[in-house]
Amino acid sequence: MQNMQAAPLDRGKILADSIHSWWRDAGVAYLCGDEATNWLAMPAAQPERVEPPVRRPSANPSAPVAAPPVRTDWPADFEGMQAAIGGDATLPGNGYSPGRAAPQGMASAALMVLVDFPEEEDLRAESFGNGPVGRLLQAMLAACGYAPQELYLGALAHSRPASGALPGADMALLADFARYQIKVAQPARLLCLGSAVSEAVLGQELMQARANLPDFNQDGGILTAVATFHPRTLLARPVLKAQAWKDLQRIVRKDRA
Repeated sequence: MQNMQAAPLDRGKILADSIHSWWRDAGVAYLCGDEATNWLAMPAAQPERVEPPVRRPSANPSAPVAAPPVRTDWPADFEGMQAAIGGDATLPGNGYSPGRAAPQGMASAALMVLVDFPEEEDLRAESFGNGPVGRLLQAMLAACGYAPQELYLGALAHSRPASGALPGADMALLADFARYQIKVAQPARLLCLGSAVSEAVLGQELMQARANLPDFNQDGGILTAVATFHPRTLLARPVLKAQAWKDLQRIVRKDRA
């Protein structure tokens, strides 16, 4: 069999051709030049090229802007709390929308009413009890024998989430702030409208709270509390109005209704 092994000279030529091809592919035109080159000399200074800033998109272009830190040093007096809720975006539940509905009513009210958040009409009026939902609420309270000046109207959140629902991650803090509002306002009775308020304030889902008729423990004192359907729900499902009226019997003022 013929020996196909290349001679040493052939290997050297092959290696030289390989190196030459590598430099040629890398863009080097000549392996040697007519003039000597001082490879140790420092290269001439080149004018610095300023690259224009590159704008890179964020990981999630639709991510919302971070909200300001939530305030936890809540006002201790009734007037201060009212003013802060109406004007301080850092209070719990105040940063979901640019507009807010301020709580309204008096301290030591005969009845404190809590909803989850204001309606669109409430935001425009900057107070509760507006639009179809507000008008139904006012009719319910009047039927129970309460005059407007005897009421306190508030909410878990005094701004309105764009999603139409309170974020689950915020519920613990919103519940704490709602209970704090009750402590400062010192009402005689409490009306919780809707499942979100029932769970946050009474610690029970709405249907369970309606069946169990729980009272609210306020600094060792017992506060009569009622949970029933939100007027928003009653407008969507009028058939539930009879059940709501049955729930409200615990807080009806028998001398007026």
